[in-house]
Amino acid sequence: MGSVKTGFATVTGTASDDILSGSILDTTLIGGGGDDILIAGAGATTMSGGAGSDIFVMQSGSGVTTISDFQPGMDRLDMFDYLLLRSPQQLTVTSTANSARIEYRGEVVEVHSASGGPLSGTDIFGAGFEGPDHFPVDFGNFGGLTPDSSDGVAGQITVDSETSNPGLSDAEIRFTPDGGGTVTTTADEQGNFDLDLPDGTYSGSLDVIKYYSTASNEIDALDSLQVLRISVGLDPTWGPATAEDLIAADVNQDGNVNALDALEILQVVVGQPSAPDLQWVFLDEDSDLSGITKDNVDYETGTNVTAVDGVIEVDMTSILLGNLEAA
Repeated sequence: MGSVKTGFATVTGTASDDILSGSILDTTLIGGGGDDILIAGAGATTMSGGAGSDIFVMQSGSGVTTISDFQPGMDRLDMFDYLLLRSPQQLTVTSTANSARIEYRGEVVEVHSASGGPLSGTDIFGAGFEGPDHFPVDFGNFGGLTPDSSDGVAGQITVDSETSNPGLSDAEIRFTPDGGGTVTTTADEQGNFDLDLPDGTYSGSLDVIKYYSTASNEIDALDSLQVLRISVGLDPTWGPATAEDLIAADVNQDGNVNALDALEILQVVVGQPSAPDLQWVFLDEDSDLSGITKDNVDYETGTNVTAVDGVIEVDMTSILLGNLEAA
């Protein structure tokens, strides 16, 4: 057994059998001699196995992963972290003069041949994936996957990785360090979450993805009426619309408030199968919203944060699209 290392920039192994892992930042892994296991990080990862029979392990949601010296018949590509992947036939493999590009559900792997020739799916995977727990399944009618819907809290909230967070139950939390890949986790029912970041100080952006629970009944036909009033140039029934009201009214997020937004709210209220999945948006508490009008609903979600030894705490504004009374 050789070294076991995790890091960023360049991580180099030994002449023995090493296990090298990337991190949230862009990383180059160099195995050297021996039968190595190289594990992609959340950032873009470049892997060089060197001599020996090496295993290149992909990570779902990472940046583009590049393998510089794949040896067919010796090296192995482990993609079992990819969601619902059971067979090489699910992959899109494009051969080039000296490599192959593999794509799957937004994941990209560039595999370069150690000998310099082209690579096919058969060169990389042989007869198929190894292991009895991987088998072909027809997911033709499976549909999209989204974070679970749940109740939330409108207005100012604090996102804190060390405590429970009212309003973040079942939300997806995404942290993207500057120059690195996105780290994603899902909060539990109390809004607790752990991004499992390495020690150190990392600046980057934080985004929250959260969907509306129709069981909460926070959105009703009156919200649709308020949107219609705004779309024709009238104030809501309580007075002039604020920037937060206009953000909530632009349900389809096309940049303006119109009758289509009101229609989509009604579809949700009556439970039509074609109704859109309404969601919460989370903005920097200090975002400048002064330029927002009904014909120019322009804003950015997320906020810039600094994670210190895995801890994140930041104030944000939470708005439920379609719910004007609470905006």
